Amino acid sequence: MRELVEDHRFALLELLLIALCGAVWVIEPGWGLWFLPTALLPFALRLVSGGYSFDGRDVLVLLFGVTAWGGYWAAYDQTTAWSKAWLLMTAILLYFSLKAQPHENLSRISVFLFCLGVGVALYFFLTHDFVALPRRLEMVNRLGRWMMSIRPQTGWTPIHPNYVAGMIAITVPFILYPLEKLRQARAPLSLKWLLPLGAGVSLAMLAMLMSTSRGVTFAVLSGAGGWLGWRLIHSGRIRRQIKSEALFPVLLMMYLGAAVAFLYAGPARSGSLFTGHYYYGNGSRGELFGRSLYLLQDYALTGGGLGAFPGLYSQYLLDIPFYNVPNSHNLFLDVGIEQGVLGGAAFLGLYVLSLWSLAQGLGRRGEGGTFQALLLFALLAAFVHGMVDDYLYNGAGAALSLFLVGLAENLRRREPQPAIHRIDRRTALAIALIWLLAALFNLKQIRAVWQANLGAVQLAKVELAEFPESGWAGERIVPHLAAADASLQTALGLDPANRTANHRLGLIAMYRRDFVSATRFLEAALDRSPSHRGIIKALAYCYVWLGDVERAQVFLAQIPEAAEELDVYIWWWQTQNREDLSANARLALEALDAAPAQP
Repeated sequence: MRELVEDHRFALLELLLIALCGAVWVIEPGWGLWFLPTALLPFALRLVSGGYSFDGRDVLVLLFGVTAWGGYWAAYDQTTAWSKAWLLMTAILLYFSLKAQPHENLSRISVFLFCLGVGVALYFFLTHDFVALPRRLEMVNRLGRWMMSIRPQTGWTPIHPNYVAGMIAITVPFILYPLEKLRQARAPLSLKWLLPLGAGVSLAMLAMLMSTSRGVTFAVLSGAGGWLGWRLIHSGRIRRQIKSEALFPVLLMMYLGAAVAFLYAGPARSGSLFTGHYYYGNGSRGELFGRSLYLLQDYALTGGGLGAFPGLYSQYLLDIPFYNVPNSHNLFLDVGIEQGVLGGAAFLGLYVLSLWSLAQGLGRRGEGGTFQALLLFALLAAFVHGMVDDYLYNGAGAALSLFLVGLAENLRRREPQPAIHRIDRRTALAIALIWLLAALFNLKQIRAVWQANLGAVQLAKVELAEFPESGWAGERIVPHLAAADASLQTALGLDPANRTANHRLGLIAMYRRDFVSATRFLEAALDRSPSHRGIIKALAYCYVWLGDVERAQVFLAQIPEAAEELDVYIWWWQTQNREDLSANARLALEALDAAPAQP
C-alpha cells in the first residue's frame, strides 16, 4: 500500500480525480455529497498507509474549511452558498494533493497550469464583449471588435478582464520550469511542441495586454521586483557577506508591506470601479475597502455568509435594495467578511507563511531553484493583485484559492527545517491561562459581540431572502424579526454601545414605523461609527419621517441619491395611506433642492 501511494502516477490520479470532482461541482453543486467519496478516496489511502503527515499549516487549512461551512450556515442565499462551499472544498482537496505530489510531477503540473492560463485567455477572446464593455485603449477595442466579428457565438458567460489577466499572470510563467529542465538535460524541443507553445504564450500575452488591467500590471511588477531582490541579495559579494537565512524573508515582507501601502495610498484611491455617474461615493477600491471593514466587524465570529457580500453591502452600507458590487475587491477581506475573522486570518496566514518559507528556501539555495523562483513570483503577484481584485475567491476561481499555497507546502516539506525548541508543558499552560483570563475579563464583551453577530445574521436572512429580486422589504417581514430582535436586544443589554446591535435594531424599528426608537438606536450607532454611510442614510430618513427637516438636511446632503428617493417616497407613502409621511418627504425634498450645492 505504501509503495502504491508513493508512486507518482497515484499522485497524478489523485489530482485528476479532484479536478474532475471540482468540475462537477462547478456545473452541478447539488452532486457535492455524491462525488465527495471519489475525491477523498486517494487521500484516505494516504492516511491509512501513513503516507501523509499533518503540520501546523494544515490546521490553518482545516480551519479555513470549517469556517467555510460556518459561512454556508450564515448565508442569506443558501443556494449560492452551497455552490461556493463545494468550490472551497475543491480548493482544500487540491491543497492536500499538491502538497503530497512527488518532485517528478512538478513538470506535469507546470504544463497543466500553463494550459489553464492559455485556456482562460482563449475563453476571454471567445466571450468578452468589447462593445458593451470597452477597455481603456481604443486600439485594443478596435482589435477586440474585429475579433468579435470573426469568432463563433458561444453564449458562454464572460470572465472579467481583470480576472483573466490575473489568472494568466500566476499560471502561464510556470511553463519556464519544464523548459529549464529540458535545457539542463540538453533535450531538443521538437517543432510539434514548439509551435503550440509559441501560440499559447502569444495568446496569453495578447489577452493580458488587451485586458488593460492596471492592478495586474502592478502585481506583475511587484512579483518581478521580489524576484530581482532575491537575485541581487544572493549574487557574488553580497551573498558571501550574508550569514542569516532570515534576511531575505524579512526584506521580502518589508517589500510586500511597502507595495501594499503604496497601492492603497495611491492607485487604489484614484479612479472608479464604475463607468458614468456613481451616486454612492467616488467608487474607488480604497473607499470600498474602508466601507467593507464595517461588515467584517458586524460578522466577526461567524462571517456574513458565503456569496453574501453583494446583499450585505447594498443593504447595510448603501441602503439600496439592488445589486451594486460583487465583492470588496480584496481577496483576504472577502474571506474575512464571508467566513469570519478566524477564516480570514487563517487564509491570510497561509499566504504570508508560504511567502516566508519560499523566501527561506531560496535563501538557502542561492542561484538555483527555478520552480521556487517562479512560485515566489506567482505568490507575490497573487497577493498584491488580491489587494485590489478578488478572482481567487469569486466564482469558479474559488476552487483555485489555495493551489499556490499547496505548491509552496510541497517545496517546504522537502527542505531541511530548522530546529524548533519545544514549548514545555508549563509554558503552554501559562499561555493558555493568559488567554483564558483575557477571555474571562472580557466575557461580557465577547457575549455581546456574539449576540450582535447572531442577530445580524438572523436579520439578513429575513431582509435579503430574495435579494435582489424582492425590492425593499416592508412591514410584511415584521412578524419574522422576533429572533433577530431578541439577539440584538441581548447584545445591547450586555454592551449598550454595540454599533452592530444599535444599527440593526434601528432598522427593525423603522420596519415597525417606530421612528422615535429607530432614531435613538441609530444615533447611538452613529456615535460609534460617524462615517458609516448606511447609518447616516437611515438616520437621515428617520428625521424626515419625524418631520425634523432641519436635522435631516445635515445627513441628506451626504447622500447624493436622496433627491431621487424622496421623490419616489412622496408617491409611495401615498399608496400606503400615509399622507403625513408623504408630506414630510415633500418638505425634505424642497429643502434639499433649495440648499446650496455642496463644494
